[in-house]
Amino acid sequence: MRPRRILLTGTLAIDTVCTYPGVLQALPRHPGINLSVQLSGFERRFGGCAMNIAYTLKLLGDEPLPVAFVGQDFSGSDYAAHLQRAGIDASQLLVAAEPHSAHGFIFTDREQNQFTGFFGGPGVEPGTAPALASRLNALLAGGSYDFGVLAPDVPANMIAAATALRRHGVPFLTDPGQNVTDFAAADARALLELTTALMVNEFEHATLRKLAGDLLDAVPLVLVTRGERGSRWRSADDGDGEERAVPATVRDPTGCGDAFRAGFLHARLRGAPLAEAVRSGSTAAAIVLESVGTQRHAADRFAERYRAVWGDTPAWLAP
Repeated sequence: MRPRRILLTGTLAIDTVCTYPGVLQALPRHPGINLSVQLSGFERRFGGCAMNIAYTLKLLGDEPLPVAFVGQDFSGSDYAAHLQRAGIDASQLLVAAEPHSAHGFIFTDREQNQFTGFFGGPGVEPGTAPALASRLNALLAGGSYDFGVLAPDVPANMIAAATALRRHGVPFLTDPGQNVTDFAAADARALLELTTALMVNEFEHATLRKLAGDLLDAVPLVLVTRGERGSRWRSADDGDGEERAVPATVRDPTGCGDAFRAGFLHARLRGAPLAEAVRSGSTAAAIVLESVGTQRHAADRFAERYRAVWGDTPAWLAP
């Protein structure tokens, strides 16, 4: 099957992943916050939800095209060299005048709980939404794309990207992710009115329910990931359902949700039924859970892993 051309918006981020040998929930609690913890290690990694999704899509044989803002630190960087080695087209990244790209600071405890601080980089600056919309409209007018992905971003950027994709008739998946807490009710309603497919975790789903409950129910496809308890979905066209997660030996939970989205889309864009697409997403998530880092895994045994867990070889999975 031919590679699917997929536009992605969201962030490219440089992550600093810190390991805390204790349990975050066991830290002392008192009025105010003034805590210091001893870390057992840290590592600098390539991240950003849009780029994590793009990386797995590329491994699975698709052609992702990320459109995201980066700072002056990206040009000539090791991240740029990494994308070139991976074969990911970085020509549409928007290089801003600001010095720094987005950065994530992630603290993971021994039970795989995480606390994340995120610096949004140049993409959160005022006026970025029109620049993003302009670039997307030019790309969509001049090329053919199978699908779009709105990875987590500030509300104005996500709404601008959704508007451009809808205007050009390109279907897309909306994933507000950790940015959902930045949305006011009006932002959430504006985005959901444009959305035909939404993927969120349970917290994000509950947050959107509070902000725009009636519009959430009107989205044709809503898929909710639930960690080790698997996923459930509500679809206007294919009915409701749920599927279990793929067992995995967890080495690092960072980025497993991004891999799920890539695996899901890879199957769905090849005609897989919803249940099989969710199984594909769970398989990709398990592979990343068993890897250290969000863009270090391989997918050469993806079909083998899928068959081992689910016991069949669907047509979309065959070479």
